[in-house]
Amino acid sequence: MAQAATPDPAAAADPARGWGGRWAQAAARSAWPVLGAAGLYLLMHPYGGIEGDARIYVGRALADLDPDGVGRDLMFALDGQSRFSLFPIVLRALVQRLGPDAAALAVSVAGLFAWFCAAAFLAGAIAADRRRWGILIALVVLPALYGHPGPFRIGEALATPRTLAEAAVLAGLATQLSGRFWSAALLMLVACLIHPIMGLAGLGVLAIVLVAEDRRWLALLAPVLPAIVLAAYLGLPLFGRLLQPVDPAYLGILRQRCADLFPLLWPAQAWASPLVQAASILIAGTLVPRPVRRVLYAALLAGLCGVAATIVFEEFGSSLLVIQAQPWRLLWVTSVAGAAALGMCVTTLSRGGAGERITLAVLVLGWVYSDDVLIAGGAGALAVAVHAAVRHRWIAPTRALMLTSIWLVGALITCRAVLEAIAVAWLVASLPDGVHLELTLIRNFGLAAPLALAAGLVWIGIPWNRPWHWPARAILGLTLLLALLNLWDERAPAFSRVEDRAARADLIRAVGSRPGEVLWLDSGAEAWLVLGRPSWSNTLQGASIVFSRPLAMAWSERTDRLIALGLATEAQRAPFGAPIPARSADLPAGAVQTLCAAPDAPAWIVMPLADGQVPPAKARVFPVNRPPAKPMPAVGGMVWRHPVAYGLLPCRT
Repeated sequence: MAQAATPDPAAAADPARGWGGRWAQAAARSAWPVLGAAGLYLLMHPYGGIEGDARIYVGRALADLDPDGVGRDLMFALDGQSRFSLFPIVLRALVQRLGPDAAALAVSVAGLFAWFCAAAFLAGAIAADRRRWGILIALVVLPALYGHPGPFRIGEALATPRTLAEAAVLAGLATQLSGRFWSAALLMLVACLIHPIMGLAGLGVLAIVLVAEDRRWLALLAPVLPAIVLAAYLGLPLFGRLLQPVDPAYLGILRQRCADLFPLLWPAQAWASPLVQAASILIAGTLVPRPVRRVLYAALLAGLCGVAATIVFEEFGSSLLVIQAQPWRLLWVTSVAGAAALGMCVTTLSRGGAGERITLAVLVLGWVYSDDVLIAGGAGALAVAVHAAVRHRWIAPTRALMLTSIWLVGALITCRAVLEAIAVAWLVASLPDGVHLELTLIRNFGLAAPLALAAGLVWIGIPWNRPWHWPARAILGLTLLLALLNLWDERAPAFSRVEDRAARADLIRAVGSRPGEVLWLDSGAEAWLVLGRPSWSNTLQGASIVFSRPLAMAWSERTDRLIALGLATEAQRAPFGAPIPARSADLPAGAVQTLCAAPDAPAWIVMPLADGQVPPAKARVFPVNRPPAKPMPAVGGMVWRHPVAYGLLPCRT
């Protein structure tokens, strides 16, 4: 019979040794793995300034603050997406008070902090013992990609609403696991207010979990779909788009510029990560309690339903609302669940028998090759099969078979490591003279995340229950964190980032002598962020055409003209297609005269100049201090885009 607990006289006499002391000890023990996870998180999510989709949101803020300047850009004058979120309002206020670069940094830091805290909350809700640290590290370092390869990833260090909305959803999932449904629902609604598409994933997972727990919820949720269909038939605002087909001309433009919105247009590589993530979820579901299993399986089912709904309504019905709502993006929560599942598998199966370790080895192989659909899918399926066979005692692998499997997997991973090393060596060797190599390029290679995960697992494996170890761990952890904080911000002032207006002060003054739009060739948001002017045409304007048919038609018409004149290539119209030859560095004869004779011609043309390139006649040249270099896909490999100066040509008189 168990003895009754007796009060500790010492604890009663010294409160620090009672509840407070135990809390302090628990906090001290948790500090080391949290510190290590935070350091790895910053290392794998560096901040590069106003890049990616942050250019769109910061540009929107600048347009709102300068309606007669940037606000006259086609993308913002014909905008169809910003009114569905509270984020542009907040970002506009921050840009007005802090300026675009500081506002983008503040939003990025807030997003990363919220995301890390929510991930830690979710990891603790999944597992209460040391396994939660393995789950947390897997969440923060694994390449949680979803959709078409390249554009979309989880927990971005960018000034976008996605990271904040993801944090709210992760916190909502953790809250649901803690048994607080209404708090979870509130967090999902907050996510929808920040980014409706990302928040929809959280609501979908929550609905599936509720129905799985209690079938009576089905009676409450069942009328939702008929109500949506009725609203569509009645033509109510927004819902009327569900039955509104996209006309062929508009659909053709979308399928070229926004191929990432159409799952049937994705390359085979896009399905590699979902396959290995699904395998991880299926295996981890057998290792966790039922409430956690429901959340993991609901996340998987939500992603599958989102892709299926997209294909059915988008491909066969051309529904405008479905194309705009992008339900395939429910895959992002599947991606997060897959990363958490791998963390659970690593921390659990590694302590099991021969069969469990074979399962883990094969699963890890799938993650290392998560950009190859055949290897990732085959390894994931084999891992699920082995795990099921071992659990049902259909097979009993021997230690010899386990060692053979691990050695074979190790050899395949070593081959991948060699290929990655060769690729990094090529990057370093092909750098133009005097060019800075960004660590972001190295982090994006396939083995960066598995190596970071291994480092994190070693970190949490350090025994922290021995008092004489804590000074060394404190010094090591502080050093690691400071080093990673220094590496995290990759906006080298001398590196001339796009938001560094001081580096281009002469160009800004020259352009200011004449009002009107600016055509900055081969650009994204430079006209908005550097010159504070509307762009005549750029690749980013095409990113929002799914929400505005007038924008799509105007952007497409201008892009056609640039391609016909040799001032752009088909890559500007179809950026997700196969690499094609770049445009000629020199402007084609007569192209500028023809463009500038048009009634809607831009006021200025800015063209990048390579080293040794002769600028056009009448062009003013503005050198770039410490010019940046960016690797670009090209026919047969990669090339470096390395402008050393910009030529400025007057266009419209």
